[in-house]
Amino acid sequence: VVRDIVDAVRFAVAQGPVDARQVFLVGASGGGHASLLMAGRHPRLWAGVSAWVPIFDLRDWHGQKRYMADMEKSCGGAPGDSIEVDEQYRVRSPSNWLKQGDHPPLHINAGIHDGHKGSVPVSHALLAFNAVASPRDRLTPEEISHFVERRAVPPHLARPVEDPSYGDRKPLFRRRSCTAEVTIFEGAHEIVEEAAMAWFQSLLAPKN
Repeated sequence: VVRDIVDAVRFAVAQGPVDARQVFLVGASGGGHASLLMAGRHPRLWAGVSAWVPIFDLRDWHGQKRYMADMEKSCGGAPGDSIEVDEQYRVRSPSNWLKQGDHPPLHINAGIHDGHKGSVPVSHALLAFNAVASPRDRLTPEEISHFVERRAVPPHLARPVEDPSYGDRKPLFRRRSCTAEVTIFEGAHEIVEEAAMAWFQSLLAPKN
């Protein structure tokens, strides 16, 4: 999949009137996983990456029964079965590739109810942000647990977030660090296309 995405971008740049400096990537759920993976493995290919309800670490996500069998077929077994199997979970996970300071602008989003009404706990989006954020901007394990377990923003982190591009999927929490931002919105396992496009447009806007 990684090779196919890279080949598709190179083909488009070679064949059409495409500005290679303005190639953007967006995906949700498994596409969010792929988007984060591409941001980590090929960071200089993208002008910006918008990942929605993404899977950050496959080993941590293995407990999702609906997809457990598919993961075991892809990786050769369950986590812990062998060194070789564990390596497959590692190299296929964005957690292995995303690093502070070596990524394109990142727009990470998750619905506060995902993991309860949906298959990817909000912790994956928050941990992805932590991977690329400055140490002072990272969320603590206790704060992440509060998001996941209570489906709410920890009271000491609650701040108004105004962003009309999310429509009725109102942003509940937002944090920025360097060229990355994470937004937790009122929703579940979904993407808000208008918000993704608005973020891309903000990257193209002239800087004062």
